[in-house]
Amino acid sequence: MSQRAQTADERFLLKVYQTALENGDPLLPVDYHKVARAIGQKETAIKNIIKHLAQANFVIKVDAIRLHLTQHGCNFVLNHLF
Repeated sequence: MSQRAQTADERFLLKVYQTALENGDPLLPVDYHKVARAIGQKETAIKNIIKHLAQANFVIKVDAIRLHLTQHGCNFVLNHLF
């Protein structure tokens, strides 16, 4: 992992990637509530982060509690956060 400080958005993306990868594929849907708790973010902050990441085409919401990375989001994690 890089030595620079990470924003809450970057920590969230990285944790979504890691959680999905633990389940076998980085593009699998994950429960974003569990990811939020794992990185210590509150629900309101996570909803705003998800809204902005979806607008930037990094994530797609599957339903009320799950989302998954897009290929663009996965590439960002691999190229900029590792």
